Amino acid sequence: MTISKFFEKNRKERIDEVVKFANLSSEERQILENEGGIGFDQADKMVENAIGTFSLPLGIATNFLINDKEYLVPMVIEEPSVIAAASKAAKIAK
Repeated sequence: MTISKFFEKNRKERIDEVVKFANLSSEERQILENEGGIGFDQADKMVENAIGTFSLPLGIATNFLINDKEYLVPMVIEEPSVIAAASKAAKIAK
């Protein structure tokens, strides 16, 4: 299943595509729709000496074909061109 023009879709449409592609449950969809990061109480239990939290965007790189199976690759990154370049390179490599 190839996802066409993923970058042109709005957030809801992108989530719809990911849910359909990965056959996610409604609970998993809700996790994607949640805009919040973790709270400090949770962060404090995860690492030593926590003093706060911060958020980064979660994006999806498309077009990955690995061992004849298509994948969507989640990336947490603040640089917009990385996801676009990875998706384009994967499309070319197909």
